[in-house]
Amino acid sequence: MQFNRIFVSEDIDSNNLGVITMLQNLGYPQIGHSQYCDEALLKLKRALLDGNPFQLLITDLSFDNPRDKKGLQNGQDLIAAIKEVQPEIKVIVFSVEDNQNTIKSLFENQKIEGYVCKGLNGLKELKNSIEALSQNKPFTCPIATAVLQQKNLLELDDYEQQLLLFLAQGHKQNEISALLKAKGIAPNSIRSVEANISKLKDYFNASNTTQLVYIATSMGVI
Repeated sequence: MQFNRIFVSEDIDSNNLGVITMLQNLGYPQIGHSQYCDEALLKLKRALLDGNPFQLLITDLSFDNPRDKKGLQNGQDLIAAIKEVQPEIKVIVFSVEDNQNTIKSLFENQKIEGYVCKGLNGLKELKNSIEALSQNKPFTCPIATAVLQQKNLLELDDYEQQLLLFLAQGHKQNEISALLKAKGIAPNSIRSVEANISKLKDYFNASNTTQLVYIATSMGVI
């Protein structure tokens, strides 16, 4: 489906402006926005009553300035409230939150369609998420995908963490092999290093070593 009307709920002016500017540059003609969850819900409901509903909601989870402490306090409250009256609305969460239980709950219980972590590539991934949802495909950015698929990080052994550290330092596979041999760490052949890095890329759902380092760093693994 093509989104003609998109609503942005974000309490930080710079983030709000960044998302709106990105949407305008992509050619989306009708963009609503609010810094407050309760106001956002009123605007979304009004559009629904007027017969011209917003088709996509992009919202943060954390709002530091709820206008009414008795009203909606966060993005989860807003999502639940609008889904109750407009269950067909698509929702993308755009947040710094990377807690596994929170993200799982949003997909399983609140039926969101997309999750994007704010950060260096946040707006790029947000653009990708909108494109995915327009094709009726759910979307999670690489960091959120890794969080959802991760095993307990304590299960990463010293060898795997050492490989990630060497990669973060910019070493190539042959250099890592030599460093492991110098430290007396096995397995240390180039083939073993390559195989274990490949396993780490699968585990973190990374397409290359640069993305692997980015995801692992963002998750605090290294």
